[in-house]
Amino acid sequence: MAAALAAALALAAGPARANNLLVNPGFEGDSGHVVASGWTYFSDPAPPGYFGDYWVETRAGIPHSGAQYWKQWGALYNATNNNVAGIYQEFSSASGSIYEANGWIYTSSSDLLGADCSVWLEVSFLDASGKLLALYKSDDFSASTGADTWFPYQVTNACDLSRPVSVGDPYFTTYAVTGTVSQLVAPPGTATIRYRFDYLQVTNEGGSCYLDDTVLDQVSGTLPPVISDVSPLNMIFVNPNDGLTFDATSPSGTDIENTNIGLVVNGQDVSSKLQISGSSSDKTVSYLGLQSNSTYTASITVTDAFGFTASANTYFETTWVGTPPVVYLWEAEDFDFDNGMHIDNPDLCNAPGDPNCYFGKVGVEGVDEHSLGSGGDHLYRPDDAIPTHVAGDYLRPNLVAAGRLDYRIDPFQSEEWLNYTRDWTNGTFWVIARVATGEGLSGSLTLSEVGADGTATNLGAFSVASGLGWTTFENVLLRDSDGNIVPVTLNGKATLRVTSGGNLLPNFFALVAGQIDLPVVKNMYPTGSHPFEYTNAFSFDVSSLGATIAPQAIRVSMDGVDVSSSLAISGSDSNRNVLYPALQPNALHTAIIDVTNSLTHGVSLTNHFDTFSQTNYMVEAEDFDYDGGRYVTNWFPDAYLGFGATTNIDFQHTPIAGEQFPYRANGIPEEIAYDYLRQAFVDVGATDYHLAWFGPGDWANYTRGYPTGSFLAYIRSAGFGAYTMNLDEVTSGAGTVSEVTTPLGAWNGLGRDNQTHAWVLLTDPTNGAPAVVKLDGQATLRLSTPTGDCYPNYFMFVPAATLPSGLRLSAAFSSGNILLSFPTQSGLSYQVLYRNNLTTGSWQTLTTVPGDGTTHTVTDAPTTSGRFYRLQAQQVSVP
Repeated sequence: MAAALAAALALAAGPARANNLLVNPGFEGDSGHVVASGWTYFSDPAPPGYFGDYWVETRAGIPHSGAQYWKQWGALYNATNNNVAGIYQEFSSASGSIYEANGWIYTSSSDLLGADCSVWLEVSFLDASGKLLALYKSDDFSASTGADTWFPYQVTNACDLSRPVSVGDPYFTTYAVTGTVSQLVAPPGTATIRYRFDYLQVTNEGGSCYLDDTVLDQVSGTLPPVISDVSPLNMIFVNPNDGLTFDATSPSGTDIENTNIGLVVNGQDVSSKLQISGSSSDKTVSYLGLQSNSTYTASITVTDAFGFTASANTYFETTWVGTPPVVYLWEAEDFDFDNGMHIDNPDLCNAPGDPNCYFGKVGVEGVDEHSLGSGGDHLYRPDDAIPTHVAGDYLRPNLVAAGRLDYRIDPFQSEEWLNYTRDWTNGTFWVIARVATGEGLSGSLTLSEVGADGTATNLGAFSVASGLGWTTFENVLLRDSDGNIVPVTLNGKATLRVTSGGNLLPNFFALVAGQIDLPVVKNMYPTGSHPFEYTNAFSFDVSSLGATIAPQAIRVSMDGVDVSSSLAISGSDSNRNVLYPALQPNALHTAIIDVTNSLTHGVSLTNHFDTFSQTNYMVEAEDFDYDGGRYVTNWFPDAYLGFGATTNIDFQHTPIAGEQFPYRANGIPEEIAYDYLRQAFVDVGATDYHLAWFGPGDWANYTRGYPTGSFLAYIRSAGFGAYTMNLDEVTSGAGTVSEVTTPLGAWNGLGRDNQTHAWVLLTDPTNGAPAVVKLDGQATLRLSTPTGDCYPNYFMFVPAATLPSGLRLSAAFSSGNILLSFPTQSGLSYQVLYRNNLTTGSWQTLTTVPGDGTTHTVTDAPTTSGRFYRLQAQQVSVP
């Protein structure tokens, strides 16, 4: 069966009636980019990329009842096939049981459901093997039904299972409606009833639809058991001594044997350790085997004497997962009001009237807060300029006990700030922010202390390099620009200020117990804060308060190779200056620094940076050929401004609604690129652009007088999720519609958004090895994108490193294995390839080894047919 049978968890719900079987029918159990509690999401095939087509949304004035509703939009946006996706719940049932089903549906005029798209509710009856026995549907809802109004939909249409109907989705079939019924009767052989919401997306039409107050009433027949009052339910900061508790009840009074109550915790069956009390059909269950500082996934099953089954799941974390013990916690929405007024230990409330609560308080612009007029909801402080939204984070015990919603600041635009005045606990602490950002996105918040004169002193930043989702929160420590954890000393009343650097949404902040005697790494160079830090040395300083640092306690790994023995270390015992003098210039690098002081307290920092030179040959993605193969011989920034281009000769592009051409007259659309501005652009005040609306099947040609030599090729690009761009050479027919190309390699990237640019190395698609591009004067190269959503800024050719003379690979046979040995050189990466036939087939990668000046030996298992090996070396790079 597609999913475990659901249980009625008795979450906060809308107008659910006594026999409404649906769990979380009004979508009040959680919020954000999550599949609603109690429901199961379906889409065949699974949507590509990293972002689902749904949201449990909170918008003032929109829900049919309660505070939230289910929002869904198209899953696939396929130009050729339709797609049906949605959510459902399943319950035990038996022949002759009678049901009624309905729900409320809505579409917004600001995001109107696609003209040909439709949604509906359906109820199906299945036998024990999952075979469909009967199907009932509501009428279809579409944009033509109406917008900005909730419409009730009853499931009353009976379907003929002998008459399948295609909706254009090869993975989904529905059936012809042949009549109407007033009630839904389970046919003979029924074991399961399924309630489902279906969203039909027609090709790539957009828009969205909302669902609320769903009902699956059981009118007659034996009711399935109910699992209720599960605690902790999707919660963090849980006291392990409170254990896991729930109730198991049969609304029909059917007996539930203790042996038929099951609990699996983190994959281990602990049913024999349950403590169970109550009557034969109404039981209270507890499990007291929880440990501190642990994460738990628990699955509950209950089966009654009739054979009906219910199940429930919960996730929770006990104190203190992901953080040292919390000394003081404050909510992000509890910022100052009325010109610096504050509450040291505020109550938790959801409504006005409590003077000891921040609900409804209003901050003063420029004193308590700085707002740029952000949009969004203002749920917690309705009259304040800073927007607050339901957080969508895991619950916390104190919030549940107070019956209070959890909030976040959303949106929190770059340069907006909030002040938090408190009479702080005396001491030195680490500071943690509980924050979220979009999947793959980066973001930051800066923490500063505001002096009596209003001057803010920077303390550090909370940074996320790659987010997990807008409602997937992380505990992030305050760190300085070199990555060290910052100890913050507080002594009584003070004002802390949080300033947004963009993209991070804060839920709460906390002072936690920390170590203040850790080694501190400073003045690292290259910094990794921007590209083009050209150098042949890596350096940093490290100090330790109240402890010494021995030279041998400083370890550095560069690109996977331990280079500690090559470090030049000077300075005093407690303040060391460290230099690695053999850094490869014109390359990508990853440095890992590990330092331990005499107190055995250590830190580990990772720095990703490049040492590329801006003198490398670069090609701007927006500067593709013009007027049928022409190009600018003496290029300068923005040299192609206003130029047109000839389709099928200079470019190929499928137009997309909303595309813009701020730079070229036509061709591939562009937009301003907010990437690191290179010196050539700074010198002349030019604007940097990248290609946009650059979709599958698009390509552009670049004719140039290229430099002579062998090169590694890097592209500087942004993108959403996984993408691929190919680099080809036009080998004949250049400047005509009959161009023939030869592939040179592929750039395979994973983007965060359309303005977070990163390096991607050109590789050989057959084996993943770095591709070496040989250039010699005038040529036409082609950039194309077969898959993904990418925003290329420019590509760059880096001279391939000089290889050691006479690469040597020797083979021997020992103890039943093949031993392959070869000398290596620092700064190079060695790849051992193989194939089973010397003249046919692709070379496959056996292993990759970083060079360190020694001879390496790798092992391969023998084959019956024999095997051929190749050794190749390339400049070290980290894609």
